[in-house]
Amino acid sequence: MASRSRDEHAERMKERAEAGRKPDKRTQDSLKKIRNAYAEMLGEGYNPGTVSVSMLAERANIDRKTFYNYYDGIYALENAIVSEIGEMFRETFCRNPMPERGNLPHVFFKALAEVLNEDIDFYGAMFKLGSGSALGRAVRDIVKEETSRIVKSRHKASKELDIALDFIIAGSLEVYRQWYELDPRPPLASYSAIISEMCYSGIYSVLDREVK
Repeated sequence: MASRSRDEHAERMKERAEAGRKPDKRTQDSLKKIRNAYAEMLGEGYNPGTVSVSMLAERANIDRKTFYNYYDGIYALENAIVSEIGEMFRETFCRNPMPERGNLPHVFFKALAEVLNEDIDFYGAMFKLGSGSALGRAVRDIVKEETSRIVKSRHKASKELDIALDFIIAGSLEVYRQWYELDPRPPLASYSAIISEMCYSGIYSVLDREVK
């Protein structure tokens, strides 16, 4: 069988990156077709558990063999998507380092907005899933894992910190899920700034300003 495991594929991509080479255009196009077709189907309300390789290949306008060149199945694709989101979020978070006594919500929302802006339809569809699906929970967990790892490297771990992280991450992903469904969508930067301010200064910092 021509299939390769996700780990083997990820290792090959890593080797190319370390050698300063990007995946060839044909590979990039195929991977983009596959993931975008999957995001499109999920955005239309398909349950991840009901999407087959045949259905996805037809939507992506590729054959099954092309899909299996990169993934062993739908779950391998989902694992790759979650890994990609985690890596992008970690890299983006690190590009916006948090000062010693920094504003965690601001840095978090800035990183999340940057990831979404990479591909609104794709990443928006992933965040839209919410915790009602296994893939949605996996996306939430990888974002929390990366945020926790970075924050706890700068702050002493505590119950209060865990609660703060849970509040910011769970609440913000739900807000972004609703943002993705708005038509038209408000500008993402201004939306993120408002949520960040509410998390950092309290909801009344925004409500009082609106009343004035």
